[in-house]
Amino acid sequence: MNIAKPNLPVKGLVITVNLIVILLCCTLAINLFTYGFSQKIFYIASYLSGFVFVYTIASPANRVRMNKTILLLFSALFILGMVRLGWAAYINKAFNNFSTPTLNILNNYMLGGKRFMLAAFVVAVIAMYNNDIAERTIYVGKTILWVGALGALLFGLHEYSQTGVRIKLTADAASSSSYMVIFLYCVYLWLSVKDANRKWIIADSSFALIVLALVVLCGTRVSLLAFMFITLCQISRFYGLLQILRPKRNRLFAFIIFVIFAGMTSERWMQGISDIEEYNSNSSTSVGARVAIWDSGIHFLPQHLGFSSPDNRTVTAREFISRVHPGNTEGYTNVKYNMHNEFLEVATLQGIAGVAALIFFYVAALFIWFKRHALMGISMPVAALFIMGITDSVLIYSPTSMLFSIAVALCTIRPKRHKE
Repeated sequence: MNIAKPNLPVKGLVITVNLIVILLCCTLAINLFTYGFSQKIFYIASYLSGFVFVYTIASPANRVRMNKTILLLFSALFILGMVRLGWAAYINKAFNNFSTPTLNILNNYMLGGKRFMLAAFVVAVIAMYNNDIAERTIYVGKTILWVGALGALLFGLHEYSQTGVRIKLTADAASSSSYMVIFLYCVYLWLSVKDANRKWIIADSSFALIVLALVVLCGTRVSLLAFMFITLCQISRFYGLLQILRPKRNRLFAFIIFVIFAGMTSERWMQGISDIEEYNSNSSTSVGARVAIWDSGIHFLPQHLGFSSPDNRTVTAREFISRVHPGNTEGYTNVKYNMHNEFLEVATLQGIAGVAALIFFYVAALFIWFKRHALMGISMPVAALFIMGITDSVLIYSPTSMLFSIAVALCTIRPKRHKE
């Protein structure tokens, strides 16, 4: 809703919303090389959003900003967080003597659930005041994201020089870092526009290269797939992929880029192919472990449709793997952490309630995308989540949940047109 002459309270709300956008960009930018400080910034933004949300709903003049689509998205995120928080609280009360992995799972889900619930207010507020987010705010936000990604790359290069293995940055695993990088990438790309001047085109292209370097250093195959998918979607969104590939020169450039990309990531792809080819003789590999873990999760699910303890799931899954997948020590060991699939992870712990909440969120995102609603930008991080969630549990780690919810919030912004 456009307001020609907003009164002072509305002006204050608009300023607050623009500040919230900047704070969220700061959280995204620095979370990859700092931890506690970035979390505090998110909480400040979420509390400000809660105030703006309540004030807006309580004001008859501003209440019209809330529509059914925003309410749908708000409800989907809030319910997703509420189920996770409720599950963690129930398990904490109903069971005791938890193993260390289970304690970590409970803490992550409890914290992640709280953050999803807070993020629901952030998403609603940014969506309601979408038209009031200034072009300058988007410029500043993109600049912060660019500088943050460069800082993360410098930290990542330093870490790699010290360890020589896949970088983790501030996360508990290299895969978690790559997922956070992808969500940051989604936000930056969504805020880009087709008619940007040369300065922004150079900045956006260099940003993509920085993100690619980070994903390669993290060495997570599924994140590379998400990167390619998102990049191609962005190209198609602005220019049309087939239109770009029509000239022979562009096809040659595309082939060269593909060869360079394949060369940079070939080691991880060859390892995956080798794991598949040697599965019958050696199933205890990264790929083989996932097969065993998925199989154990499918076996566990029919008898546990309600809330389940991670320790009970681990015991049952290990018995199954020992019996059906003997020799798969990789799967036997790693099943205590998660199911390496977003749907199986949620289903085996939170049962029907968890699956219903996750499906409801995906359905809400699909509905918004099919309707080509103003909030359709959320389809970018949601698509990335779906791709990466095929082979891993993405939202089990609370910082990843936080960055995903921030990406959803910032992707509800309608990008302004950069001026020449």
